[in-house]
Amino acid sequence: MRAEPSPRAAPESKPLVAFDPASVRSQNRAGTVAATAAFGLMRTATRMTVRGLEHLPPQGTGMIVAAYHANHLDPILVGLALKRNGRMPHFLAKSTLFTGALGVILKRIGQIPVLRASAQAGDSLAYAKQALANGQTVVIYPEGTLTKDPELWPQHFKTGTARLALETGATIIPAAHWGLDTIYPRGQKKVRFRPFSHDTVVAFGPAVDYSDLWDHRAEKKTMGDLSQRVKNTVAAMVAELSGRELPQRFTSKETGE
Repeated sequence: MRAEPSPRAAPESKPLVAFDPASVRSQNRAGTVAATAAFGLMRTATRMTVRGLEHLPPQGTGMIVAAYHANHLDPILVGLALKRNGRMPHFLAKSTLFTGALGVILKRIGQIPVLRASAQAGDSLAYAKQALANGQTVVIYPEGTLTKDPELWPQHFKTGTARLALETGATIIPAAHWGLDTIYPRGQKKVRFRPFSHDTVVAFGPAVDYSDLWDHRAEKKTMGDLSQRVKNTVAAMVAELSGRELPQRFTSKETGE
């Protein structure tokens, strides 16, 4: 009788991004190089001011940064504000960006691809959870895209940020900015260089308190309510930075769902 060949174990797929200590050290080194180059470019366009650093938890503490998204340049602004103050940012970014030379850079500095409409779609939050568990900073744009509001107010916040927080207990730090539209107006393809005549401000707010929602964290409505709370907080920060009155629609505490 001929013996049947023993089945070979299926090769383990290599993770898209890892957050073990060695990987994090490598990401930080590459991130420092990228941040130095990005800061040099930003200085030729604007003066960058950072506010609210006192609201960030101690280094080595995992946190979610829920960021306002109104300009193609704001990942650079928010990323620099964090990296230059000791936090390596790990953005959740569209998977379509992870191709070619840009994709190589994004992977090397530990960014997290969002794999929409695929069997791996859940991996994005799984990687984000790994990052948080290892004391890293995860940056999410809750809207999932640039705001289309003509006055640049935040629009609908999806529940991914709330879900990640409610499943991990991580700190949520809201982030907003103002001034980028002056140097890179919507619809334009060229940056207006104003290194000494214009300030661009990025601000971090106090952690969003969701302790009252914790006992109901498994409920769908809780994710909606926390998303609304984060959106209202970010909108209030935008109002303060832009010197405008906060629209009444951002004063509702719950989604009403």
